Amino acid sequence: MKRLLLIITMLACILPSAAFAFFGSKNTSLSLSKIAEDIAKEIKEKCVGGKLYIKSDHVTDAVSGGTLPLSGLLSGELERYLSKAGFSFEAFLSERVDFEILVTFHRSGESLQVNVQLLDIKKNGSYRTLEKNYSIAIKSLPDGWDQESLDDRIARLVQRTLGDSKGQVVYINPIVEKRKKYSSEFGEYVQNRLKSILSTSGVKMVEPLSSRKQDSMATKTVALTLETSDAARIGANTLLDGGFLKQGDKGIFLALTLKDLNGKVLSSADDTIPRALVTYRLENEDADRISEIADVEHEQAGNMVRIGTTKGGGYQVYYEGDVVIFTIQVSKPLYVYVYNINPKGSVTLLYPKVGDAESRKQAGLLYRLPDENDSWEIKVESPYGKDVVKVFASDRRLPMPTINDSVVSHSFEGTSRALLRVDRIQNQLSTEKIINGLDIVDYFKGVTASIGAPLYESSVFVETRSK
Repeated sequence: MKRLLLIITMLACILPSAAFAFFGSKNTSLSLSKIAEDIAKEIKEKCVGGKLYIKSDHVTDAVSGGTLPLSGLLSGELERYLSKAGFSFEAFLSERVDFEILVTFHRSGESLQVNVQLLDIKKNGSYRTLEKNYSIAIKSLPDGWDQESLDDRIARLVQRTLGDSKGQVVYINPIVEKRKKYSSEFGEYVQNRLKSILSTSGVKMVEPLSSRKQDSMATKTVALTLETSDAARIGANTLLDGGFLKQGDKGIFLALTLKDLNGKVLSSADDTIPRALVTYRLENEDADRISEIADVEHEQAGNMVRIGTTKGGGYQVYYEGDVVIFTIQVSKPLYVYVYNINPKGSVTLLYPKVGDAESRKQAGLLYRLPDENDSWEIKVESPYGKDVVKVFASDRRLPMPTINDSVVSHSFEGTSRALLRVDRIQNQLSTEKIINGLDIVDYFKGVTASIGAPLYESSVFVETRSK
């Protein structure tokens, strides 16, 4: 069965009253378009004028509570015939709503039984009903009408996560692979669907800062957690995080979490989506390669350091001509060392510049890279691709190695990170002054271990594209 949410504001509407009632005895067998036409006629007979709200993702199966492709089909037909009947439509639920129209359906033999109820919002929530029973011949429905789609699963997951979103201003982080923290075609699609679903539901969202606004980002106090400060800076009061993970033949695990600006989890939900429903690429080979060099999966952050961009989030897309500005935050005074790993795997020091005086970054401040006083900027131009920018931080000043890719790597055997004798590799690298860029992570882990200092890490992915 399906439930179709139609919210109608009417100038005048006379319907039979009942606390709860089913359709009358009249029974007809109709096609999808014919049933929509007849429902519109019956509403028109009883209601003069009005504004309607039709939401296809509220067409739900009465048994499972889910949505099917039929939801969109029936919603579209109803909107078409109700428009012909003289009704106009509201974009989302508002205080002008009088009735919530609920349409449900279930299969019975070779037909689909359709029920229509109207909930009187302004009169104690009592139900009123249309008079007819409607049924659709199964043979008249298009193939695949009862097969769930990826959009259906995402919409249901959003509903379970957000529930009542009144008063929330939501900032959506990029949807990333849970282990290696990069996005992909699938993650990007899910993020776009989240934005579409929330916007049509009337939920207020804030978008990342554009490159034009980045220059106004001065160093300033950040009183909230490192994890949620991106959302705080652009006016949100909640943060929506998401991650996915391939689970072999079981499908794709997708989880959403809503947090407040103190990092407290308000709600969460997850779903394992059948692999057959996902036609978008889960893999991101270039990002996977640089993620392995940066060893993102095994970072030791401890919520002590975080690097991001002025757009926020751990994976952001920039376009030709955009200016990229990184942000750095620490939870206690720390020295920081920032490196860029480009699509070819080459590692370059971004901060501090060789010869510059080093000083600890202070907790509670948001630092920019480049700084406002720097004479250089990072502007997107070809060649395009994916980079990861990684920060190492410690409470002690650390020696910075010279990067020379002609030196043999200790951390990698071919294209794979060495899994054996890691402690020995790190200890050996700690005494080296010149290293292969692929060894940058094990170098800093070795150096800090040799002097008994803590090491904190954080990474941000940046993908650049042509316009």
